[in-house]
Amino acid sequence: MNLSLCCISNILSEKDIKFRTMTFKSFSSKSRRESLEKLSGIIANNFLVTEKTIRHCAANNIKGYRISSDVCPIINHPEVNLSLEELPNFKLIDNEIKKVKLAIEETEIRVGAHPSEYISLTSENENVINNSIKDLEQHADIFNRIGLSESHYNPLNIHIRKEGDPDQLCNIFMKNFERLSVGVKSRLVLENNDTGNTWDVCTLKKHFWRQHNIPITFDNLHHKMLNNGVSHCDAFFDAYETWNDIIPIFHYSEGKNNGRAHKDMADELPENFGKEVLFDVELKSKDIAILDILRRLENDN
Repeated sequence: MNLSLCCISNILSEKDIKFRTMTFKSFSSKSRRESLEKLSGIIANNFLVTEKTIRHCAANNIKGYRISSDVCPIINHPEVNLSLEELPNFKLIDNEIKKVKLAIEETEIRVGAHPSEYISLTSENENVINNSIKDLEQHADIFNRIGLSESHYNPLNIHIRKEGDPDQLCNIFMKNFERLSVGVKSRLVLENNDTGNTWDVCTLKKHFWRQHNIPITFDNLHHKMLNNGVSHCDAFFDAYETWNDIIPIFHYSEGKNNGRAHKDMADELPENFGKEVLFDVELKSKDIAILDILRRLENDN
């Protein structure tokens, strides 16, 4: 069973190895020079934590890592709007980036990302579209810097954030998809959702894989909440097929009280139906939950 850690290691956090962030309110409370110095330190720290987390995964038989989408906070904010090269102490940041790249090469940990829930390529608001594209391009830039392939092996996973007629929304999405760089297009995958009644695995597959060859990420909890009568097994294989020759990255979680909120720990185990797959484990206890699953699997064997 191949499992992947999502963003934060609770074990490392207990040792004070943790990500830092900055809000625009905090940024604007000091002089621009002071705030940029602080932001540079935060970003360097976040790449350092990323490297340590990747090595932590490798040391504990965790095969994948979903990189945090907040490694470089607020640099895309319209009143900041800087590339990494324009930050003070970029050499320090670049050195930490190279350490992340080396860690990935040495450990062979598979890396993906799940950009912000606010990303939408189907919005009627052009500002939302522009900001979504900017965010996706930032993710692709980081992926390129740390040496990740421009392929679905290192996916950028997003949702369709709008309900309505699938044909119309697919056309809107693809129109904005064409505005993306190859670095984003080549990595983009779409996850089934449950916030409405439209974007189950079958609908995504029909409109985005069959027509445009975009792989579908299977999330077991979303499927439990919205399945339109399709079984877990059938939805799993429907999504699995869309990844062609690449081992899929799917998502595993369990809901509190049979709802959408994620449990801390797993009561059950991910089901891979005999197929090779990497599961991003979205339980709230993070690597503590993953290590518990791995121990249980080992005991079963």
